[in-house]
Amino acid sequence: MERWRLVYLGPRDGYFIQAVYEAIAKFVGSGRAPPTLVVTWPSHPYVCIGVHQVPELEVDTEFCRSRGLPIVRRQVGGGAVYLDENQVFYHVVVPKSHRLYAGGVEGFFRRVLGAVVRFYRSYGLPAEYKPVNDVVIRGRKASGNGAALLHGAAVLIGNVILDFDADTAARILRLPDEKLRSYVASSMKEWVTSLKRELGYAPPREEVVEGLVRCFSEELGIELVKGGLGPGELREAEAIAGRMRSREWLYGAALGREYLLARYRPGARLVKIREGHFIAYAEHRGVKTVRVVLEAVDGDVRSLLITGDFFVQPPHVVEEVSRRVTGASLGKAPRVAEETAEELFREATAAGVSPRDIGEAVRRAVELIVNA
Repeated sequence: MERWRLVYLGPRDGYFIQAVYEAIAKFVGSGRAPPTLVVTWPSHPYVCIGVHQVPELEVDTEFCRSRGLPIVRRQVGGGAVYLDENQVFYHVVVPKSHRLYAGGVEGFFRRVLGAVVRFYRSYGLPAEYKPVNDVVIRGRKASGNGAALLHGAAVLIGNVILDFDADTAARILRLPDEKLRSYVASSMKEWVTSLKRELGYAPPREEVVEGLVRCFSEELGIELVKGGLGPGELREAEAIAGRMRSREWLYGAALGREYLLARYRPGARLVKIREGHFIAYAEHRGVKTVRVVLEAVDGDVRSLLITGDFFVQPPHVVEEVSRRVTGASLGKAPRVAEETAEELFREATAAGVSPRDIGEAVRRAVELIVNA
C-alpha cells in the first residue's frame, strides 16, 4: 500500500493556509517529500478569491475592511468565498506523475473527491461528485474544491462544511443593491448545504477530521503516516504567506491598471471616458464564469483583463491571451482572443473554461462598445 504523509496543522490564519500547499508542492514535486494530505481550518474568518480573480470585481472590499476580514488571493482557481472556523480543509499534494493525476485536472478532481463523497456517505447522506469541482447532496453544494499544478506537483484543496453562514457569504460579495444581495443570500441557503443542515447537528470537529482521514485512506488506497512540515517547508510557507499579503500578489495582472477597476460599479456595463474611449465590463457564463474588462480607444483594444472563477494552469497563460489581444481592432479582438487561447491551452491545463468561452466574453464587451 502506498504510504503518504499526514500533516495535522490545526487552526491557522488564511494566508498560511493558502501558502502551505504551495510550499509542500515544491518539496513533493522535487521528490524531497512524499505525497501529502494536510488537514487544517481557519483560526479567524477571511475572504478568499481565485487566482484569476480581482478583488474589486468580486468582493465588497469596504465591507471586508470594516469587519477586519483579510482578502487572500489563492494559488488555485475558483470563486470568491467566505471561510471561517465552521469548515475543515484538506489539501492533497502529489507529484504530477502520480496515478491520481492521470488524464489531467478533471480526472484528478473525480478521483480525489471520491474520498469526500465517501465521507459524507459515512453519515448516511446521498453525496455525489458533480463535475468539475463539487460534491453535492441532493443537488446542494456540500464541498467546494480547487486544483493547480505547482512546482511539478498536483494540488487539490477543498472543504467539509460543518455549518454555513449564508448571510455573511453573500455580504462579502460585490453586488449592485441590497435586493439582489438578499436574493443571493436566499439562493445560497438553498443551494449550499452543511453537515448541520443535513444531520440536524454539527458533529465535533475531531470526529469530522478522523472520519475524513479514514475515508481518504480507504478511497485512495493509501496508508497515512502522521508527520509534520520539515524546517524547509515551514520557512517556505511563511515566506509565501508574506508575499501573499502584498498588493502585488493580491492584484496580479490588474496591478498598474487599477483605473479600470476604479470605474467599475456593480451592474455597470459600459463607461464612456470621452468620444471614442470606452471601458466595457462583460461576462460569459459557461461551466464557469469568464469576466472581461476591455478598454478601447478609437476602435482598438488598449487594455484587456480576463478574470473569472475557472481553472487555468499556469495562470500566466490567461495574462498572455490578454497581452496578445491588446492592440487588435475591436472587430478582430474576439477571434484573436479565441484563437490565442486555443493555441496556448494546448500546453496548459484548463477546467471549466474553453477558448470559445473567452472569445465569447470578449465579443460581448466589443458589442457593448460598438453599439454605444
